[in-house]
Formats: sequence, structure tokens, C-alpha cells
Amino acid sequence: MEREAEGQEESKAKQDRARSSPSTSSLPPAHWHKHALLSRQFVGLPRPRLESLLASFPRLVSPTSEHTVVESSGVRFVYTPLEDLYVLLITNTQSNILLDLSTLSLVTRIATELGSGGRGGAIGELDVMRVNFEILSAWDEVISLGWRENVTLQQVRNVLEMESHEEKIQEIIARNKEHEAKEELKRRAKQLEHQRREMTRRGQNPYANPSAGSSYPSSAPSYAPTPAPGYGSPSPYEREAAAPSAKPFKGKGMQLGAAKGRKNDDQLAAALGGLNVDDVPLLSHQQQVVEEQQPYYPPAQQAAVPAPAKDVNPFGEVDQADVHLVVREALSLSLNRDGGISSLSLSGALDLRISAPEYAAILVKLPAPTGGRGNDLQFKTHPNVDKAAWQQRGEIRLKEGKKGFPVGQGLGVLKWRMTGTDESIVPISINCWPSADSGTLTINLEYELENPSLSLHNVVISIPLPPGAESSVNITEAPAHGSYAINPSTGRLEWTIDEVSQAAGTSSGTMEVECEGDDADACFPVGVDFVSQKGLCGVEVLSVVNPSAGDQPVDFSIDSLLGVDKYEVV
Repeated sequence: MEREAEGQEESKAKQDRARSSPSTSSLPPAHWHKHALLSRQFVGLPRPRLESLLASFPRLVSPTSEHTVVESSGVRFVYTPLEDLYVLLITNTQSNILLDLSTLSLVTRIATELGSGGRGGAIGELDVMRVNFEILSAWDEVISLGWRENVTLQQVRNVLEMESHEEKIQEIIARNKEHEAKEELKRRAKQLEHQRREMTRRGQNPYANPSAGSSYPSSAPSYAPTPAPGYGSPSPYEREAAAPSAKPFKGKGMQLGAAKGRKNDDQLAAALGGLNVDDVPLLSHQQQVVEEQQPYYPPAQQAAVPAPAKDVNPFGEVDQADVHLVVREALSLSLNRDGGISSLSLSGALDLRISAPEYAAILVKLPAPTGGRGNDLQFKTHPNVDKAAWQQRGEIRLKEGKKGFPVGQGLGVLKWRMTGTDESIVPISINCWPSADSGTLTINLEYELENPSLSLHNVVISIPLPPGAESSVNITEAPAHGSYAINPSTGRLEWTIDEVSQAAGTSSGTMEVECEGDDADACFPVGVDFVSQKGLCGVEVLSVVNPSAGDQPVDFSIDSLLGVDKYEVV
């Protein structure tokens, strides 16, 4: 009985010590969540099996254990505590534990950053449910078909931002229209004030109705009134530089009648805010007139229209076949003004999209990978693609034992990257030669297509101007191709050519500009923007065959586009 009492007291003391001892987890096991807030499967796994694994996880974790890896039932649980929650990664026991820990660390940082709104710190269940869709989307960028993608946290942030170039275009157009409306309102106010002073000087009442008789006594001197410029009277600049699409207002004097006044109100409203985007074409060189007596106010019809978005193919939508391939290349190039390449970075990707199950095991034939014209060109294939077949024969095909490419969704099967300083990769060269003389800056600009096999579209050459020089711009030698305009939001002179190619006869062009200024370096960096349907690395689809049907050719569609991330002359 004494031993039994001593045993009961010792057991009670152990229980008291266990309740008071610290734990590495944030909550005792009895309070752990027994359900998953978010779950993402990248391989085929039955739902009962997954629920069984998730239900067994709380029983496997010891509250006093300092390890974050446990194994049971042929799987490995890699986890990390996150306040009241856990981030859990379930893999097989043959997986690379170092890669698993790296993947878990990245997905944990993503969940913490998104849940806390970028402020850091602890997150709870409500924070996770608030941004559950964003977290799942970010995890999809980290893991694809069960394989870890070689991405960083910053790259995932860039993907989630999803900046819309078209939205930026609309914002620029809206700012341009607001700026033009304010300038037009100021000009009309000055014009009206000038008219009133002129009428007062002539002895007329500036606020009287012209249709009514004079309110002055009959003894007052009578003047033969001459038509004074009213709301509808165009300025000398507008009479010379107005585009044909914008009809000038008729100058009939100041009309205060109901019908005519209504017409003037409509015209003023149209000038202030009723313009559509289609009514804002680029200013051609025939319309570029600068008055020396008055400051330069760009009219609504002269606002520059930015280049189209890079994520949308400007050549039109492609009718997608059952096998559709998307080729995208992005060029970042920095050229020295005296010649040579300062930096070069060209990245590309080939995406495969299959919509018919019978084509899940197709073979795509490309040119065999070669060097990059003296530059460093590297290719990287998807883990499910046979790397030897690509390196030896330029074939994109599945590895032995793989079932097939995914159907109904896109898959990046090939990526490449080029760096170096070889000038043979340069598609178009820009020669900007500014010279200052007695407060006047003369800018000679020339472009030349360096690769005759390319056809560049929507080419925009943007030249920065010295501060305050927009009103003094004078085009002494107008370009033979394209049009030009001053972008009021950036203060740059933009030269736009629809197509630069040998077939169109626009492989080279020149332009000369004069403006106020004495700093030649203010004309740099010169920016260039364009798109093309042909890439620079020689990656093109030769054919697509179906090995399961005796290498029978398969009809395919292709969407290819070369865009510019940054292209400048410094």
C-alpha cells in the first residue's frame, strides 16, 4: 500500500512537471488544428489517402521535439510551425531532403508575406483564408507537376503583381487628356479676357448681349464694331496645325443666344473632356508647327499614343489547333553611344498546349541547339523532357516511362537565355548626335536595321529633351518614314515607325531636331521599343509528329513574339 501510494504521488508529480514544461510548438497537441486550411496536390493522390495522411500528422509530432521531419507509412512529413498553424510538405521517402527543406522555406515565406500584407510578423487562420487564392497561385509558381521550379521569392512577387501595360496606356492617355483640357481652358479664359478688354477699349459693354441695342446713351460716340474673337475663334497655331479629324471652331464672335450658345457649350465640352482615344493620333511631321510668339500647348489631337502591350500579340490572335505552341522572347539591351554593347540579356520560353488526349505524347522538332553567335546561349528543358534527345537532335519528347504531356493546360518545355557582348545580335542601331551652339541644341538622329532577316513593328524611338525645351522644338529635317510627337507626360520626343524592314523600304531613316538648350548629355538615354514575330536565338518549330501513330505529322499552330524589356543607348 505504501509503494502504491508512493507510485501515485510520483505519477502526479510527473504530470504536473509535464504541464509546466515549455514546448517548441505554439500550442499544446490537444489544441492543434485537425483540418487543413489550404491544400495543394501536384501529383495524383486519392482523397481518402490524403485525408488519412493529414489526420495522422498531429499524432506523429511530438510537442517537445526539435526536429521538423518525420516519416510514416512510406511518406515523409516536412513541416515548420507558423504560430498557431503549420506549413506541411508531404513527399516520398526517396526525395531530396535538402530540396524539400528549401521548398518548404520558400512556400512558408510566401504564405507569411501574403498573409501579413508584406509587413511581416505572425499570421492567423483568418489571414490565410483572406488571401487563400493568392497563396495557391504563388505555390503553383514554385512547384509544377511535382517538381520544384528554379524561382526565387522576388520572381514570384513579380509574377503575382501582373502589371497591365494596357492599363498604364489608359492612365497615360487619361493624364494627357486632363492636361490638355486644363491648357485649353486657360487659353480660352485668356482669349475671353482679351476680348473683354478690347470691347471695353472700344466703348462697348463686354457683358451685354450683342443682339440687343447698345446700353450707352445716344450721345456716346458710336463705333462700328469689328468681329471680336469668341469661344469659337481658333488660334493661329490651331489654324495651321489642327489635324483633319478635328474640325476647327468657327469664329463668329461672341454669341450669347440660346441656340448658338448651346452650340458653343457643346464645343467647349468636347474640347475639355469629350474626346475618345481614337481621336488622339500621333502628330505627323506635316502638323508640327511651333509658334515663336506664344508658348507650346499640345492640342488634344497631338497627344502621343504609347506602343501596344507586349503580352498581347499585335499581329492578331492565332487560331489554336489541337497542338499549340507559344514562343516568347524578351530582350534587354544597353548600347554605348560611341558603339559597342554595355549589357545584353535575352530570355525566351517555349510553351506547349495540347487540347486533344491522343496528342499527349507528341514529338516537337526544332533546330539542334548551337552557339549564340559568339554570345553565351544556354538552354534548359523541363524535367519530364528527354534532355539527350534535345541536345543531340533538337527534339522535345518525353522521357522513357512518362505517360504524356498535360492536356488542357500550358507547360513550359524549353527555356533559354543569352548573354554576352557580340554586336551581331543587335537588331537595330541608333545613332544620336547632339551638338550645342549658342543656346541652341541640334539633334541628328539616325536608325538602321542591322539584321535584314527581321521585320520590326511598332518601333518607337524616344529622345529625352532638356528641361523646358518642349515649347522650342523645331523639326529642321522631317523623317521620311513614320511620324513624331512630343509626349507631354514625359517631355520626350517620340519617333514612331509602323514597320522597319527591307521589304517595306524603311530599313534606315534620319531626323534632325532643334530646340533650346546647351547640354548634349540631356538627350540620353535614347529608348527604343518594338515587337517582331521572329526571335533572335533561332528557336523555331520545324514539325510536330506523333510517335504513337508511326511518326505521323500533326497539324499545329504557333504564336511567336519578340518583345523589348529595355532597349536604350546610354
